[in-house]
Amino acid sequence: MSPYKSSKSTHSASCFNIISHGVTDIGHIRTKNEDSILLLPEESIWVVADGMGGHHAGDFASQTITQNMSTFKQQPALEKSISLIEQNLIDSNTVIRQKALELGENATIGSTVVTAYIWGKFIFVFWAGDSRLYRHRDNQLIRLTEDHSYVEELIKIGKIDAKDAEAHPASNVVLKAIGVVDDCRVDLSYFEIQNDDIYMLCSDGLYKDLDETKISDIIQAGRDNLPLLNESLLKSSLNAGGSDNTSIITIKLAQ
Repeated sequence: MSPYKSSKSTHSASCFNIISHGVTDIGHIRTKNEDSILLLPEESIWVVADGMGGHHAGDFASQTITQNMSTFKQQPALEKSISLIEQNLIDSNTVIRQKALELGENATIGSTVVTAYIWGKFIFVFWAGDSRLYRHRDNQLIRLTEDHSYVEELIKIGKIDAKDAEAHPASNVVLKAIGVVDDCRVDLSYFEIQNDDIYMLCSDGLYKDLDETKISDIIQAGRDNLPLLNESLLKSSLNAGGSDNTSIITIKLAQ
């Protein structure tokens, strides 16, 4: 298995104990890892950013997002925390856009992102592009984000089936990302947390090579040990092809 970075942490927020762990890997095909991850459990925030492959300096874009978010400090009021996260992503967009101007020649730099923030009994998710947040509860894996991608739009209008999305020639085309346009907008949603939930943030490298049924089975089997769980998910993804950079953060909640 290729080398990978990992970090883990334990944190208590509200009535839940929170354990998290993250890995990222270059995969078998790419020449550099354009993914970047951030675990900031002391502020209850986690980030996976995926620099857009084939574009100039995708690693710069993803690292800009995680580095900027590493300065986040949880605020006394939820609304202020939400605004601060959104502003952080807008600021990252500005930095990435400026870098593109410096490169010139119509250079395009961008990164998808998924950010999870836990406040009390809720998890908030901010995202742009096709990096995802999943929830594993009662032996069921549910995707909580909707990809901003061309194939997702084709699925919506019934042109293709969901099972055929990853094999579609335009499967890599995203319709929203940080750094691509001046007016940066991310989607925001929230969900109530339950005891024993596992949440997983991931880049598209994971689900490109590993179908959701297999992912769910691996989580169910390894949910009591997050470092081993992430290693198993990553190893299975690499064995299935490792066609892209792959990043995974798992978060487990217990009372």
